[in-house]
Amino acid sequence: MAGGDTADSIDQAAMGWVMALHDAPDDAQVRESLAVWLAADPAHRPAYALARRVWLLTGLLPPTTTDEATSDTSAAPCTPRSD
Repeated sequence: MAGGDTADSIDQAAMGWVMALHDAPDDAQVRESLAVWLAADPAHRPAYALARRVWLLTGLLPPTTTDEATSDTSAAPCTPRSD
């Protein structure tokens, strides 16, 4: 999970840590390595917090596909009004 210290690489690494912890929540080595990464740079902790929030929020959204999004039959079709 190492890399340059650009904002993008930090954000990508933070999301990588979120996924790693999700995949192995009981892995002590993952938790220890995450703690080392968090302590290595002051920018890591807020990036990790944001990545966790994004992960949680996206998990709350139901999966959709383009077909589902464009084939909503519950909405009435728009028809022009004749006044």
